[in-house]
Amino acid sequence: MKIAIAGFGALGARLGVKLQTAGHEVTGIDGWPAHIAAINTNGLTVIHDNQAPRKYFVPVMTAQEVTGEFDLIILLTKTPQLDRMLTDIAPVITKKTQLLVLSNGLGNIEVIEKHVARDQILAGVTLWTSSLVKPGEIHTTGSGSIKLQAIGHANAKPVVDAMNQAGLHVELTDDVLTAIWHKAGINSVLNPLSVLLDANIAEFGTAGNGMDLALTILNEIQKVGALQGIKVDIAAIMSDLTNLLKPENAGNHYPSMYQDIQNGKRTEIDFLNGYFAKIGQQEDVPTPLNMMITHLIHAKEDIERVKIAKQQETFEI
Repeated sequence: MKIAIAGFGALGARLGVKLQTAGHEVTGIDGWPAHIAAINTNGLTVIHDNQAPRKYFVPVMTAQEVTGEFDLIILLTKTPQLDRMLTDIAPVITKKTQLLVLSNGLGNIEVIEKHVARDQILAGVTLWTSSLVKPGEIHTTGSGSIKLQAIGHANAKPVVDAMNQAGLHVELTDDVLTAIWHKAGINSVLNPLSVLLDANIAEFGTAGNGMDLALTILNEIQKVGALQGIKVDIAAIMSDLTNLLKPENAGNHYPSMYQDIQNGKRTEIDFLNGYFAKIGQQEDVPTPLNMMITHLIHAKEDIERVKIAKQQETFEI
């Protein structure tokens, strides 16, 4: 299968390597020049669970440079940049191309529907993790899984089979929206709290009131979900959170929001806690903790971006 991965950062690179190793023709699409140059020049370095580094050679290019046709495009672009990415890669999307969105957050399906027919859209959630340490190098831990659903009437089985050949543990579901909200609940706990507590997932688990904070966040999300006709299973989310704390799963991982903050990037907080806070405000459902977390993350974004700018000025002098 000919596959493009739009958003070839930490997670995109991990999935790309596994798909390429299984024999698929993989092309990465990304917007970070240093990352693209490092991979195309020296290969992608992958360090898994403190094992010896391994090199993989996957062609990576910008959205403006990519050409040809693809059977599948996996979208891992963050929600705020998704519309722009789809616009830029429109020339390589045919009516036969299936688009699988695995990006965190809510609202992705609505964005994709502006660009392609519903029968081309697959939506999913993933528990695979990865960390982008520097341009051209990722660190990976544990294993993961993916749940996906065809939004229209497309046949998702070829995609599921291809991804399972790569050991990606993909399962078809007929209720992906519930799964997406489930994952958004997990991310709304681990992503912002890892930033605010300066902790990886396992370290978050050592916080005496960590799970109390998680429950408060999830209780607010559950109330918002009820307004949207979505059942948010708090017990199931808490069970997954507990499993993710283990080092053999994702305990040693720093979530993507932590990585974004460290790199001076804007986060996807408005499509996680901020999304729930916004809906709650519109529907007169109190979501004070999600609202506060959203404000704190935006403040942290500003602080870190100023720090990085000052460091760059010092370096240039």
